[in-house]
Amino acid sequence: MKWAGLLLIALPFSSLADKPLVSRPAIQSVEKNFEARIGKLWPEDPVAFWVYPQGMYINGFGAVFSAQVNLAQGTAITPFHPSVTKEEIDRIHHKKVERMREFRQAMEDILVSSAASLDTVPADEQIALGVSFFYWNWEDTTGLPQQLVMRAPKRVLVMAKSGQTDRAKLSAALSVQEF
Repeated sequence: MKWAGLLLIALPFSSLADKPLVSRPAIQSVEKNFEARIGKLWPEDPVAFWVYPQGMYINGFGAVFSAQVNLAQGTAITPFHPSVTKEEIDRIHHKKVERMREFRQAMEDILVSSAASLDTVPADEQIALGVSFFYWNWEDTTGLPQQLVMRAPKRVLVMAKSGQTDRAKLSAALSVQEF
């Protein structure tokens, strides 16, 4: 009988705990924006998504989005192209190093723009983007990260989007990790 009473007390609260604060359509909107923004960076030689953006809301932390990209297409080793030349390796490496600064800026812009569409994420929670980079086993990865993770409190991102804070304050609040 004691358990039945506890169950009746807990029942109204369990339905609240099961309901996410952020809807799936809101998460999908950010996923699509993430894909479109990155896909338009270099239209003549676009980034290849190996894993398209995927997001989720984690209660108590915030919204998290991840993807895997190849910043510059290389030459795959095939029976018709059995090896990669030193010039090809250098060209791809140089292109990826050049693109990294603009890619970081695009990730920051995506964070700022996503804050407005994720209006039900509490202001004190985080919005995070994580990108893993794809490299062929023959590539020179010197100076290139395997993974880039950016996150910031939603409150700061909303303030940056609305112009209530400047880039310096946004940069100070932004956590950037490269692995």
